[in-house]
Amino acid sequence: MYKVLIVDDEHLVRYGIKAMIDWESIGFQVVGEASNGKEGLQAFHELAPDVLITDIKMPVMDGMELIAQVRAINREAKLILLTCLEDFEYAKRAIRLGTTDYLIKSNMMPQDMETVMLDLKAALDQERGEQEGASGAGRSSAGVRETIATDAFLMGLALGTLSAGHIEAMLQVTEKHVREEHILLHIGLDYMENAAQRLSENELTGLHTEGAAIMRHLCSTEEHSMELFSSRTGEWNILLRNAGDEAAARLGQAIIQRVSEVLNVSVTVGMSSAFYALAELRDAYLEAEQAYRLKLFLGCGSVIRADVRPAADCAEQPVPLANKKLNDYLYTLDSAAMRAYMDHVFNDAETRLDVERAQLISIELLLNLTNMYADLTHDHEWLYERKKELYEQIKELETLADRKRWFIQVYEELIHKVRSVYSSDQGTIPKVIAYIEQNYDQELSLQVLSAQVHLSKNYLANLFKKERGEGVIDYITRVRIDRAKSLLRGTDLKSADISLKVGIPDSKYFSKLFKKMTGVTPSEYREAVHALAHL
Repeated sequence: MYKVLIVDDEHLVRYGIKAMIDWESIGFQVVGEASNGKEGLQAFHELAPDVLITDIKMPVMDGMELIAQVRAINREAKLILLTCLEDFEYAKRAIRLGTTDYLIKSNMMPQDMETVMLDLKAALDQERGEQEGASGAGRSSAGVRETIATDAFLMGLALGTLSAGHIEAMLQVTEKHVREEHILLHIGLDYMENAAQRLSENELTGLHTEGAAIMRHLCSTEEHSMELFSSRTGEWNILLRNAGDEAAARLGQAIIQRVSEVLNVSVTVGMSSAFYALAELRDAYLEAEQAYRLKLFLGCGSVIRADVRPAADCAEQPVPLANKKLNDYLYTLDSAAMRAYMDHVFNDAETRLDVERAQLISIELLLNLTNMYADLTHDHEWLYERKKELYEQIKELETLADRKRWFIQVYEELIHKVRSVYSSDQGTIPKVIAYIEQNYDQELSLQVLSAQVHLSKNYLANLFKKERGEGVIDYITRVRIDRAKSLLRGTDLKSADISLKVGIPDSKYFSKLFKKMTGVTPSEYREAVHALAHL
């Protein structure tokens, strides 16, 4: 276990780093913390950590001086710098002083910290191995296993974060005399986002630890040879040896049932196919994780094998997501058509078992939803809060059935909002019509008209069509052609001059449009009118 010291003048930052990842599961222990460089240097002398994580800007002694003094007394310790974007020049100087890595505070996520620490773990293990090898003391396989925590090695192997040299050295020891059948179970807590909202960090950590204990107990009861390792809170991996497919599936089902009984939570198990060398663990992990992700379609609380395949009769081309069609249903207040459309799109995704496509559908529907809300309100504060609320809600949805129900419910709410907005905007279209009647000879567009009545272009277009039964552009065209007819009947103006007077600068386009609307050209229309007048 490697020792870590954290130095930062902000208590919340130090607490956040400690709570960010499961340190011990990847082979580290946070042995101390300090609030400035001076305290940090004293703690470094006393605790002799393998890794120092420090901020740049601190009182008494800043991070730059701390790094310089630590490097003067210890060339081997690994140093990680915490920096802000505006301090990036400091970060580059710190790297020249011997900093191992840096993390930008505003962007720092648990996965980033975990990746950096796993890389450091690999480097520390390799250095220690080289030192012990140079001493001439031949290492037994047991000695190598003591050098690196088995769970951290397996997790690094599964995630693909270990160096090639380190993997080769370890695999030579672990697989020199044995090639066994392995199966990997990837187990995840269902509705993790919901649990994270309900439980404190300590409660989540306790839940994770209790879950691991249950799994070890069940493997022991069934006399399975196994290794348990974790990537993050709420996720566990069990590497089974010589268990066989059916026994592995039974164990997965037993874990689901026991965790539900004891902890009152649901877990889903993704199961890899059999493999015969630890060098294949990375592929097995991806396979088990992909099977686990299929709970999106198959539901939570089950064992999902890697050989699950889509239905053979699914169409060659997926159903396209047509937001315009969906928005037409919303603007025409057609709930039944909206529901049928959602069913069609989601059922097609479910038939294909395509996780990426299902995620894309959800993202596109959510973006369309927020764009629709933006069309219907000028209350930017309300819109901002509503968007936040929607994004938080969708994160908690585990299955495609959950998502379909949620989207239908939210789009139903949107239809009600459209209906209420229609009611409040009953006087808008007469204003638009009056503006068109008075300004048909000017440039008119949806953008110009929507600015006059302070509505979005899309909303105005749909409101106009709902009230008048025709599109706003069609109405503008009809008004212009009617005025052109009047001028052709009552004046001797040339067709090109009439075209300009009714707001159509291109005379050739005017003639083509006139014939399309009336069946005759402007000159033919004028001749017919004159002929009728002389009868």
